[in-house]
Amino acid sequence: MKPRFFRALPTLLSLLLLGLTLSCSEGEAPKDEFRIGFVAAISETAVRHNPDAARLAMEQVDNAGGLKVAGRRLFVRLLPRDNQDRLEDTLVAVRELISRDRVTAIVGPYVSRQAIPAAVLAQNAGVVLISPTSTNPETTRGKSLIFRACFADTAQGRALARFARDDLGASRAAVLYDAADDYCRGVAEYFRDAFVGLGGQVPAFEPYLTGEKNFRERLARIKAGGCQVLLLPNFQPTLREQIRLAGEMGVARTLLGSDSWHQPDVLALAEAQDAYFCTGFAPDRNTPETREFVRAYRERYGKDPILSDAMTYDSMQLLFQAARNAGGTQPQMLAAGLAAIEDHQGVTGTIRFHGSGDPERSVLIMRVQGKQAVFHKEIPPHE
Repeated sequence: MKPRFFRALPTLLSLLLLGLTLSCSEGEAPKDEFRIGFVAAISETAVRHNPDAARLAMEQVDNAGGLKVAGRRLFVRLLPRDNQDRLEDTLVAVRELISRDRVTAIVGPYVSRQAIPAAVLAQNAGVVLISPTSTNPETTRGKSLIFRACFADTAQGRALARFARDDLGASRAAVLYDAADDYCRGVAEYFRDAFVGLGGQVPAFEPYLTGEKNFRERLARIKAGGCQVLLLPNFQPTLREQIRLAGEMGVARTLLGSDSWHQPDVLALAEAQDAYFCTGFAPDRNTPETREFVRAYRERYGKDPILSDAMTYDSMQLLFQAARNAGGTQPQMLAAGLAAIEDHQGVTGTIRFHGSGDPERSVLIMRVQGKQAVFHKEIPPHE
């Protein structure tokens, strides 16, 4: 059964869309600005995503005299909105960015449970939305104005399954996942289906609901299944406890993770050492784009960028390239410019779109060593 709020979601979206229609007379954005909204959990939460990388991209363009589009110079204006990791606040933020702030593009949200309904609202309102890290296929499915910078759940689920079978030699796999979260459930299901398709078995496929804290009994059942690998495609704060308990109990030979693992406090866990996870960004990959981004980010903020920072930066760069290619920043022009992008050399690798909102891109496998994520292997798309 869906949670009560999600059962009421169509009604809420309808009311918000009505509000967008009624507020269409609030004025137009300045013609010398490219106004981009940013929606994320900016305040301190377990899933915090700050606008630092988006602001860096904006500053680099503006400090160079603006974005050159069809012979004009446009200054980028970033308009961040904190959704406090709540769906209701996400939808209100998207509505206000469109109706009040007159943005033509939005970066975010980051997690699929917020990005999917936000994408519906943006599509119906006629505004481009690009999510840096929402991997669930429903985010973009059937929507001409919605894009993602990262790979979809299908890609990482299949890549992890192939890695577990071919590289780790696993014949039996287990999965513990948050069934109430679109992202967690999606990665889990795609991994299971791909692993079975490759001749493996998944005797332990354990769902739980967001908010549960005691995983010892579930992990004991998984251990009894005799699996060589355990996939934990989940989020903080429960992810750390799951990793710690799985290691303490000796549940499986190897732990696997999705790109939600790419967090310093996860990598620091003793029980996470020698685990593998997939991601879209490896700061130790030796490319000019990655090196320059890492250098600039460190200089600006005094810290190293993480996955969400790199994906945010690439999302902004994709919007800039789309505007240049299409000759404007109106939503339909941006969407056409994005869909036509071929071989964009981003800080997270090569990104290309073929007429849809889902990029074709590689999946990177990282190994946790010395409390760091070390690049291990690249799995090309469609392998």
